[in-house]
Amino acid sequence: MKIVRRIAVGLVATVAAVMPTTRADALPRPLQDQWWFSAWGIQSDVWPTTTGAGVTVAVLDTGVNAKLPELSGVVLPGADTTGHDSDGRKDFDWDAGHGTGMAALIAAQGGGTTGYVGIAPEAKILPIHGAEQLGDRIDILYRAFADGIRFGVDHGAKVISISQGVDSSRFPGRCEQSIQDAVSYALQHDVVVVAAAGNSGGSGNPPMMPASCAGVLAVGAIDKHLQPYVGTERQPYVAVAAPGIGAVIGKDGLYYPKAWGTSIAAALTSGSVALIRSRNPGMSARTVVQRLIATARPLGPAKWNEQTGYGAIQITAAMNPQRYPVPSNAPNPVFDAFDKWQASHSAASTRPAPKPSATRPSAESGHARNGLVIISLTAAGAIIVMLVVGGFVWRRRTHAAEAVSTDAR
Repeated sequence: MKIVRRIAVGLVATVAAVMPTTRADALPRPLQDQWWFSAWGIQSDVWPTTTGAGVTVAVLDTGVNAKLPELSGVVLPGADTTGHDSDGRKDFDWDAGHGTGMAALIAAQGGGTTGYVGIAPEAKILPIHGAEQLGDRIDILYRAFADGIRFGVDHGAKVISISQGVDSSRFPGRCEQSIQDAVSYALQHDVVVVAAAGNSGGSGNPPMMPASCAGVLAVGAIDKHLQPYVGTERQPYVAVAAPGIGAVIGKDGLYYPKAWGTSIAAALTSGSVALIRSRNPGMSARTVVQRLIATARPLGPAKWNEQTGYGAIQITAAMNPQRYPVPSNAPNPVFDAFDKWQASHSAASTRPAPKPSATRPSAESGHARNGLVIISLTAAGAIIVMLVVGGFVWRRRTHAAEAVSTDAR
């Protein structure tokens, strides 16, 4: 299976206090291809104090295959805001299974045929099928995004992870109104909204929604060398960066050791938010975002750049306000943009999300999808083309995917 070259070498691990690792030792070990574990000091510095317990992450994507052993006991009954008869626990991706892959990056349990592990294994996944198939009407996608965000808020999510996106260049403020109102609804209910910045930085570089919406934490992608992924969007809305090149699993339990894109980065950032909120249950969404930005490692000569924002997130620093204090007046451009929007617009509706389509029970598990959906529109609003290029990119082989050992290292 050809996707992209595997990248070797390491990223400097986040500095943190040395703590007992008894609890971490009891958890499954990550695979060798999951290089962000060592880069972030997940096993040595993060898991001894938090593994994401008590936090629900809403994954607004193509649905999640809740039958995979790697996601056993993790996937809650969710919703389908596209009109399909599902409760979110089925992956409708036409290819490898994007939603499942995103859920696994966050909370996979090991086991199965791959042994894949998420960075917040005690978090719960609330799956929301909110991404339609290629060629579906654009108004369905807008409504599905907006209703999906509201559903996540109304059903206990503390972070909403969106590794999908649509070209927003034709909208004032770079965000469709119903989606911006839904983001406002989430922030007013103390929920962090994370989105992939987009993967067309090298071809057109259109602003991507919901990453471009006010109040959304937009994430760019980097590799092991702390270099930007070549396709990561160059946009003023990019706030931070996270690993975006590495291994994922698919909806059929297949292992893909080489995948790339801002979808991966957004999912891993959402998992990071789950870890931070689990360790600091009283920390507000506004403060979580402020700390992620303030403690990020700048990449490049300037404090901010259009590909990686304020830099690579550092989980141990962001989750530890005692050891790494951040002034209350530290910059928070994500919420500053939201405050500015809110001051110039009527408050978003406080209506709850519409009742989703009928659901059906399913065993718990997970799978993965093929990237950020990019839709280019004419001035009249007709769809010209819809391309899958976003969060992470992979291609399914005509023969079986490469086998992988369940040994972590």
